[in-house]
Amino acid sequence: MQMSSSRRTVVSFEDCKFEPLPMFGGVEGTLTWCNVSYDEATGCGSYLLIMAPGASSIPHRHAGREEFFVVEGELVDFDGQVYRVGDFVSLAAGTAHTSLTTQGCKLLVTAWGRTQRVSIDELEPLS
Repeated sequence: MQMSSSRRTVVSFEDCKFEPLPMFGGVEGTLTWCNVSYDEATGCGSYLLIMAPGASSIPHRHAGREEFFVVEGELVDFDGQVYRVGDFVSLAAGTAHTSLTTQGCKLLVTAWGRTQRVSIDELEPLS
């Protein structure tokens, strides 16, 4: 169900209109999102994300905390950390990473600040 009013928004993976996610790059159509409350000007808010099998994000750094909940599938961070269904992940502000999925996944993502592309050399282990 997707409903919206000035005081409540309700969305689901089944009814949301997913569009390509340009801010994280990747091959066209491999990363799609449904914006729930994300504000591009501030880099804050939440969205539903679908990563197709074989998809990966570009290396990036978050000015604020990034949090996500794995709804379906599996996601692997560049340092080998595997996130599975039911995992809630909170990455500290300033961390740089990239993630990939072999089987595909669905995530609920909340960003607490703008995202900046970085080079692969800037990635740092998160543990």
